[in-house]
Amino acid sequence: MTATASTEIDVLDFEPAGSGSPWMREVGDLQLANWEGPRVEDVSSLDDLGETRRDTVMVVAGFPSEEWPAEQAGVRTLTLPRAVLVAAGCDANIPACLVLEQDRPLVGVLVTVLDEVWSRVPAMNASEVEATRGVLVTLTAGVIRAESRSASPRSGLSGLRAKIEDWINDNLRSGPIHVETLAAAHNVSARTVHRAFSLTGDTMTAVVRARRLAAVREDLVHTDMTVATIAHRWSYYDPSHLGREFRRRFGVSPSEYRDSHGC
Repeated sequence: MTATASTEIDVLDFEPAGSGSPWMREVGDLQLANWEGPRVEDVSSLDDLGETRRDTVMVVAGFPSEEWPAEQAGVRTLTLPRAVLVAAGCDANIPACLVLEQDRPLVGVLVTVLDEVWSRVPAMNASEVEATRGVLVTLTAGVIRAESRSASPRSGLSGLRAKIEDWINDNLRSGPIHVETLAAAHNVSARTVHRAFSLTGDTMTAVVRARRLAAVREDLVHTDMTVATIAHRWSYYDPSHLGREFRRRFGVSPSEYRDSHGC
């Protein structure tokens, strides 16, 4: 897996594959798309895509040869909200674009799953779509973590960051989480806590928010608890507070999201 290559190509210049057929498919809040244009080895950067791409991660894989004419080039992409990967435990510096090179077994598994999902997701019910989304998030996060660990050993700050994130997960339902609380719980200064998160361009507040919203999403999809109950469960001031945060992240209200994706 790499985030760089020899040629700069803007994904906005790609042409959607199959002009007479669907070329994009949704898996919950993830998006799969086929693009006609560069070959996967020529894709290097999505840094110039602007504000709409700032909070997402695009995974780029080669198109399966049996579906793509030999004389053409193309790629398949999976777009995930960056917050989803943070909530899944990624503590690496997540780039905007992950170009998958099938030199590792786990990458091969992810590419194979992408192919299967593309062909099967149109026939899935809501429960199957949700399970498939979970598989894609887990595999993508696993690829990122494996690459990070193979690139360099964990530093002291990285190890501290992992411990802090475990503490956050264990205490999400205990009320607001402040940097001073994290510092005291780990016997370090508040500045050290900020440094641990800044390693990956994150802030403590953003990570806590992502974890809370991920937990809220799980409850909306998998339980019949009211929005008010979920808000109280995950330490939001009230349903309106949760609604504002949720709409900012997902673009719809909690109730609307449940209607679309609830199992």
